[in-house]
Amino acid sequence: MKVIKRLTILMLIALLAISMTACGGTTSNMSGSKFTTVYYYHPISPGAPKNPYNATGNSFTSFDKMQLAWSANSATDLNKFYPGLAEKWSANSDGTTATVEIQPKAKWSNGKPVTANDVKTSMAIAFTQGTAQSFSLGSVKVLSQKKVELSQLPGAKYNMFLHDLLQQTVVPDFQYGKLLPKNIWALIDQSLYSGKDKAKAAQAKKAQEQITKLGKSITTFAPKTDISAGPFVLKRLNPGEAYLVKNKYFYASEKVKVGSVSLRNYTGNQQIWNYLTSGQLDAAPFTAMPQNVLDNIVKTKGNQKVVSPTYVAASLAFDQKFYPYGNVNVRKALAYVIDRKAVQKVAEPVVGKPSKYTDGIVDSVAGKWIDASTRSKMDTYDLNLKKATAMLQKEGFKKTNGKWVMPNGKPWTMDIYVVNGFSDWIQGGKVISSQLTNFGIDAKPTIVSSFAQYQADLAAQKYAVGFWLDSLGASMYTSFGRIYGMPDGYNVVGGKLTYSDQKDKTKGNWVGIPQNLKLSAGEKVNPGKLTYQLNQMKVDEQRPNVQKLALATNEYVPLIEIWDYIHVQFVNNNRFTNFPVKDEGLMNNMPGVWMSMGYVTPKSSK
Repeated sequence: MKVIKRLTILMLIALLAISMTACGGTTSNMSGSKFTTVYYYHPISPGAPKNPYNATGNSFTSFDKMQLAWSANSATDLNKFYPGLAEKWSANSDGTTATVEIQPKAKWSNGKPVTANDVKTSMAIAFTQGTAQSFSLGSVKVLSQKKVELSQLPGAKYNMFLHDLLQQTVVPDFQYGKLLPKNIWALIDQSLYSGKDKAKAAQAKKAQEQITKLGKSITTFAPKTDISAGPFVLKRLNPGEAYLVKNKYFYASEKVKVGSVSLRNYTGNQQIWNYLTSGQLDAAPFTAMPQNVLDNIVKTKGNQKVVSPTYVAASLAFDQKFYPYGNVNVRKALAYVIDRKAVQKVAEPVVGKPSKYTDGIVDSVAGKWIDASTRSKMDTYDLNLKKATAMLQKEGFKKTNGKWVMPNGKPWTMDIYVVNGFSDWIQGGKVISSQLTNFGIDAKPTIVSSFAQYQADLAAQKYAVGFWLDSLGASMYTSFGRIYGMPDGYNVVGGKLTYSDQKDKTKGNWVGIPQNLKLSAGEKVNPGKLTYQLNQMKVDEQRPNVQKLALATNEYVPLIEIWDYIHVQFVNNNRFTNFPVKDEGLMNNMPGVWMSMGYVTPKSSK
């Protein structure tokens, strides 16, 4: 189940940037209307192409890299957006077809108009990157120079279709169209076949291989110049910063009061803390920090803390293929051993709250979905070492000389995998390891070199226990898909749900929970199917599935939710004013979006 699409992944990386450590940078002249912040989606990489499809490409979301629209991050209306390159949009009654009208004045930074052909080419490229398939895009029809119609695959009914397509990157056809073969849409049509005709299935596989190969070549494309449809265009960069200047052809240029932007490079929180405490940043993203650092930051003249909702939790997850974690009572016992409040207090004291329940949803959203009757059936898994001991003993575990021995006669040891630079995960891993060791399980945090490597190793079933982000996003589909989607072997191919068990290590199933679970009330459920159904239901129809999924998560504990994140960011009013601090949805976007809507005004120099 491709729940984590490219754009959602970008959101994830932005959230993960809260948990990284330090590096060096550069200083810049802070005078005039140059706005200084940090770019947290990827490092600034001199020599990397100015290409938004390259993992380290020098393309910067909201500044020069543009989307059709920007999410308002609403927990109740997933299709609430702020305009981007799209002036307006609409969908048919069942949400399977969307019509998008491009901003009439939208132009690229060389003066050429942004057209429907640019959108069509961008969507073709999205197929080569594997993102268009994830929201069941089937066809793109140009209606006029500034109007385009996008439809789902016949038979598909993905309820986040509009939500996902509006967040796709748009690139110029005159620059990227030449990278695509003339028959690209015929290839796409062939690749989407999912029927039983063997000849067509073989043709589809061949087309998919061609498209995948094409996607790799597109990521290496290195344009000579940055062609931007955003409020800024890249002027120069070095290892410490990217410098962008105002794009005079931007469709809302008159609203942009900032003359230039300096995006400071960084690899972790320590550097952002230093920037903030010295008053060098005009805005800073969601950033993990201890209380003493926060106190120093807010003491700095001009700094203002801004708090807004976020929809993500940190959890300790299990690969049930590994002994003894396939035993649900073992996982429950561990939940009783871990003191979540103590872990959060050390690991994420400023931007975290202890999770009240392990249910697959952050607490701030759960109240909208889980009624009192359902909640009364759930265990809070509060710290209870006696209960944990009794459960393990009942399962055949024995304690000898203060150490737990598993039923197979081997001592119980545990590596808790975390990612290098993710300081909150590392600190959380240390505290949990200490708690488990004190309980009699020899545990230690084990650090993986990078998040990319971590995800690959998880998918390859290399870790028994490790940190994971769940409850990702306001959508219940994406929230539960973090457990019962791709990580549990479920995927959507050709608009149909498929499942792969853990015997095939190439399909990414590292959770390994049984397909069918029996709830305490006696009902049998398939969490993967229930999650998939959410993407076809309207929001007001989803509650029964959500309640069952929350109960299944609480009763079978595929992971232990440790803390919910709180979105804390900063602005500085010394050089600029008029930040959108009262608009939570807008603040959760990057500063280029604020500026394109008329916010952020330089203070007059004296």
